Amino acid sequence: MNFLSLVTAGAVCATLLAGLAPAQSVARSGAGSPYLFLFAGDQDGADSDFLAVVDLRVNSPNLGKVIATTPVGLKSSMPHHMEYQTPPKGELLFMNAHHPEVSLLVDVSDPRAPRVVKTFAPPAPLRYPHDYYRTPTGTRLVGFLRSEGTGPDPGETARPGNHGGIAEYTSEGRLLRQVSAAIPNSSKSIRPYAFALLPEIDRLVVTSACMMESTWADVVQVYRYSDFTLLKTIDLPPGHLKDGREMKGSQSAGFGPRVLADRSVFFNAYGCAFYRLTDIGSQNPRLDTIFTLETPEVARGFRGSCGIPVVFGKYWLMPVGQLHAVVVLDISNPAAPREVSRLRTPATFNPHWLARDARSNRLVLGAELGGEEGFFLLRFDAESGGLSFDPAFKGEGQTGYLSLRNQSWPHGPTGPAWGHAALFLPQQ
Repeated sequence: MNFLSLVTAGAVCATLLAGLAPAQSVARSGAGSPYLFLFAGDQDGADSDFLAVVDLRVNSPNLGKVIATTPVGLKSSMPHHMEYQTPPKGELLFMNAHHPEVSLLVDVSDPRAPRVVKTFAPPAPLRYPHDYYRTPTGTRLVGFLRSEGTGPDPGETARPGNHGGIAEYTSEGRLLRQVSAAIPNSSKSIRPYAFALLPEIDRLVVTSACMMESTWADVVQVYRYSDFTLLKTIDLPPGHLKDGREMKGSQSAGFGPRVLADRSVFFNAYGCAFYRLTDIGSQNPRLDTIFTLETPEVARGFRGSCGIPVVFGKYWLMPVGQLHAVVVLDISNPAAPREVSRLRTPATFNPHWLARDARSNRLVLGAELGGEEGFFLLRFDAESGGLSFDPAFKGEGQTGYLSLRNQSWPHGPTGPAWGHAALFLPQQ
């Protein structure tokens, strides 16, 4: 929800005033999925947080309106991440409520009646689930940011603050196995954040980032997937601009790894350095720093706010909070990315979450650091690499904006709400 402000004790996000190219015009491509699903937080915490479904059907009289809600029985739970794609028909969607450390398994097969089928707590000693990754067999990998005990860094203020770990669950939420991410002599706690799985070579790549902790290790880890054996932990080096300048803090917090067509793993750091991991099946995987965005430093070396990416054909779509933009990189040569476009959002909106509609060229963009009272719906031109706001939606005077400020909740008038993550729902 609010990663940078939490770890920098309220540092104010700098605003970039210039240097953003205008959005390119994008032709619409396909009607797409008819609904959008999100986990909404009640703004004042007086009422339950709830599941919500928005009508995206272009010819519907309810276009852009919330048509179904389900209270989950948790207040001030801080609804956070869910899986990055909607699971196949018949499978439950995994997501989390951060503050109570609850994972929820949700049936979204009927968009008019989403329901929580099961919840589970972290398996001891692990704490604080964050990301969920569906494997080819339908199991789910879950990253846990902490575990019981005190971490190796005396500056860590979170309690507990020890190393996190990873676990694997069945599609019904039954625990299969778990392992700590700890390594000997680490000066900071490793906090498993997101996954990239290469089952054909029995490897699992895991990044490390924090949520509400004050310290963490800037590393990427490689596991043998079949038995969860940790094989390698690699430090992330800072990135440099083309003129050779080092972007201090650009290596901060490895985020969203994605497996590319050449079977390399490409990922960004929250600080907006970009990395490519190759030779992953060898004893010594190779990590290259291949691109860095110039972003203003906020405090103590924190910068960037590069969030959750989407790979769309040969393009890497990167929400960048501090630039108030989505940056599009051409990664047809993943060893040499190049920027092709930027779409700027209002300065009050800090892009963070991005998810693609599998049935069209539409995407949903969520925010952090404020601005979570709504989402933007975007369209992407896979030929030019241009992004635009979807003209079918307009909220608060902004094209493409889906506002949560003035919605009527079907479960009752519980007041304003906000949302962090969202996924497109097909008609099942």
